[in-house]
Amino acid sequence: MDPLAQKRAHEKLYSSLELAGYEFHITSDPLTRYLRDRRLKIALETLRETYGSSLYSFKVLSVCGGVGGEGIFFLKEGFSDVTVSDFSQNALRIAEQLNGKLKTLALDAEAMALPDRSYDIVVVHDGLHHLQRPATGFAEMLRVARKAAIVIEPHRGLVGKLIGQEWELTDGEKNYVFRWDRNMIEQTVKSLLLTNYRNIVVRRVWDHGGFISKITRIVPSSLRFVAIRLIYRLLQPFGFCGNNMVAVVVKD
Repeated sequence: MDPLAQKRAHEKLYSSLELAGYEFHITSDPLTRYLRDRRLKIALETLRETYGSSLYSFKVLSVCGGVGGEGIFFLKEGFSDVTVSDFSQNALRIAEQLNGKLKTLALDAEAMALPDRSYDIVVVHDGLHHLQRPATGFAEMLRVARKAAIVIEPHRGLVGKLIGQEWELTDGEKNYVFRWDRNMIEQTVKSLLLTNYRNIVVRRVWDHGGFISKITRIVPSSLRFVAIRLIYRLLQPFGFCGNNMVAVVVKD
């Protein structure tokens, strides 16, 4: 993977500043919000158990944040100081249009030009697997985070091997879909922080938003939200073999 070629591909991807196609980041439709925010809410609940209401005064940095979906989520949840970072200037311009309260910052996720402990919470949502060095990106998150880091990424396992993507293409540029597990998270944290952290929580979950949306089209539209929530509830006992991961590292 050529990092410069990948950057050009992403700039081209976001070259149109038209907001059509990004409405799912700002819609209030309950079904879309559920599918979009479900894993983020799991992570936020973990932090709420640790920090309580003081959580909402924390500064948040979204890494590989694209057009700002995760940043918008944190604003909606009550956070006031939220920054979206990405290496695509076009993506950041779209983020600013989607929500003027967002701060934006052009950053290389593998070498963030930020001091240690710059933000209270650093979050990535399906972004590390786009990097050439995903573990380096995670280590950078741990360095920049003061309180906690949230990593929502694909989880390795049989399901991922059978039906998951191995490669992703963006305007002809290929990247490998890196998949994590608890052991990888714990070893990276301990290598960087040694024993200077409070807790590591790794939840394995199912996430098949697009697929589940397709198979529930046979359900009357008024019942689709109920049907999709029911499917995910039925999958909960089988989370141990889920295809996705919500990891929260609590530092202080």
